[in-house]
Amino acid sequence: MHDLPERLPDPVLAYMDALPKGRYVGFPLAPLDRTGVPAWKVALFMDDASMPGNMPSGYGYGMSDEAAIIGAVAEIAEAILPTLRLLQEPHVIGSYRDLARERGARGIADPLTLCLPAGSPVDHDTTLAWVEAIRLATGEPVLVPMDVAATDYFELPGGYEPFTPLITNGLGAGPDFEWAVGHGLFELLQRDGNGLLFRALDAGVTLDIDPADLEPATRDLLAKLDALGIEAMPKFATDEFGFCNLYVVGYDREGHGPRVPIMLSACGEACDPDRETALRKALLEFCSARVRKTYAHGPIEEAMRVAPAGFLDRFLDTAMPSLVSGENRALDAMHAWATMEPAALRSHLQRTVYSRTVTKRFADLPQADFTDARERGRHARRVLEAAGFDVLAVDCGPRDGRVGVAKVIVPGLEVETMSYHRIGERNARKLLERGSNLVRFGAESASLRPVRLTREALERFGGRQPMLDTAAVDRTVGALYPLYREPEAHHVAHVIREERRQGQRH
Repeated sequence: MHDLPERLPDPVLAYMDALPKGRYVGFPLAPLDRTGVPAWKVALFMDDASMPGNMPSGYGYGMSDEAAIIGAVAEIAEAILPTLRLLQEPHVIGSYRDLARERGARGIADPLTLCLPAGSPVDHDTTLAWVEAIRLATGEPVLVPMDVAATDYFELPGGYEPFTPLITNGLGAGPDFEWAVGHGLFELLQRDGNGLLFRALDAGVTLDIDPADLEPATRDLLAKLDALGIEAMPKFATDEFGFCNLYVVGYDREGHGPRVPIMLSACGEACDPDRETALRKALLEFCSARVRKTYAHGPIEEAMRVAPAGFLDRFLDTAMPSLVSGENRALDAMHAWATMEPAALRSHLQRTVYSRTVTKRFADLPQADFTDARERGRHARRVLEAAGFDVLAVDCGPRDGRVGVAKVIVPGLEVETMSYHRIGERNARKLLERGSNLVRFGAESASLRPVRLTREALERFGGRQPMLDTAAVDRTVGALYPLYREPEAHHVAHVIREERRQGQRH
């Protein structure tokens, strides 16, 4: 191990005991900014070289270095343990219609409820790869497509093409499976709640916060950011299901920076039954995002300030297979941002991310008192089940239960509408009720694509087929795409360095 404290917290040791053998490298990122909020990067160079390009690493943050290191190593567990588990799990190949006849409708998730990309050809007769999840209300096994269960292409059957890019949304880790489920469930709720209300679609609802309503730690952090010349903007997304869903964005005031332009795009998100917990988490994540983005997408010299000697070269050598197969749109968009002047980048963000239209009283948001992620998760599951949702989870942790990792899947909750055109009944209805030009009824065309829905959902639209205007979505996102998808760490810096070398040769 290199640069990690000699005495590590017990949760970190538990994760390391469950993780593959290898060499850990960890270092603080806090020196990259002036906020002082603890933030760490930890990477694992695995001894097993059977998965080229797979070098699990994580970022963590918190009120202490100990909390930040726990978070970073938990992200490593989320990055590699699901792959190791799903490589060993049996999968089933078949169509929803055939498998539903064998197992019954309760034994398999309908792909038309899983937020398919608009215009997707997937239907009940499409052959898919399936893996078992657990219905948390009853413990029953339920088949779910690997397209939404998997988090890495290593986990898929050879030659299998998923119906949507694999994402980690809904992943959680913790000391046990139930804790991990709670973590993953609130990430789902967070993204489902804010997906159409921030970034390119920012509603500009700024929180009106009386410092007297805050606990000392949260109040002091807000005051510190203000004194440092950082305009932190806590914003409201939704209180749907009785949860506080908010986010924090912000910028350096005139004369105070930013030292690295990409810091201007930092955002912290949170969803919690308790407003104070949500605000503190979003503030800490906002501060963490400033240094994380500087390290991952800023000039390579920034990363070299905090990384141990030789780490970046070895990281790039190990991760290169995943870099070259990454998403070009994310790379190109982040490359444009990385080479912008701060004023130009801020102008991209001013109309949406930094918008202020109305205020909402922080004191009016939900409050609750839960001791840990298990209790919060149980509460969230009960609330969702009462609202008619089916909460499923794939056990992605070691079979001996040394630590817990879960991929939570809730048919009906939605994510990635603005990046991957994934949309279902709820987001289609939200956009229609808002009068948005992104969804309407009409004839299918090259850019007007049908929202894939069950027969029952279509009936709730009066038998009419809602259509997503994918061209309008792409225009709306435009230059803000790096707020939705980021390239792999250091990929932009690597490209820029190669461009400089080629320019010097000529």
